[in-house]
Amino acid sequence: METRRAVTKKNIEALHGEALCSIQILEDALSHSITLKKDVKHPHKMSKEDASLFLKKNSSCTLGKAIKIAKEEYLYSDVLQNELEAFLSERNWLVHKSLLEYLDKACVMSSNIEFFDRIEGVAHKAKLLQLTIEADLMKFSESVGLDMSKIREVVTLQIKSSS
Repeated sequence: METRRAVTKKNIEALHGEALCSIQILEDALSHSITLKKDVKHPHKMSKEDASLFLKKNSSCTLGKAIKIAKEEYLYSDVLQNELEAFLSERNWLVHKSLLEYLDKACVMSSNIEFFDRIEGVAHKAKLLQLTIEADLMKFSESVGLDMSKIREVVTLQIKSSS
């Protein structure tokens, strides 16, 4: 993911913004998946209002808490769970340390390129994890009797365009 761009405050803000948006979309996918797989479990098991209450509760979880719930409830494969846990440390770096690290290395151009690449990597990984969770949720939905063929076609196209 080699990046060659002028080092500007605007570039950093744009990269951070894209990465944070990607993370928030991933968090949303996780909260929907947790709600459906852990709380709802089967179509028409509960009212839409009750399901919405579970979704509201799960949506208030931080990424770390959502990943912990997924692990405790065995909602995902070991591979996906491990990827989520590894991603959490990159997310934490982005949110808590990346700007300070950038300021420390502001004068070194090669460090800036690595810095940009790392932020872009966080955004890219968040998007891939989101698509993986959506695919997992479709598989779960099919396992409980829902027809997901049209949705599967759309997500397959999204995955291909993201790779």
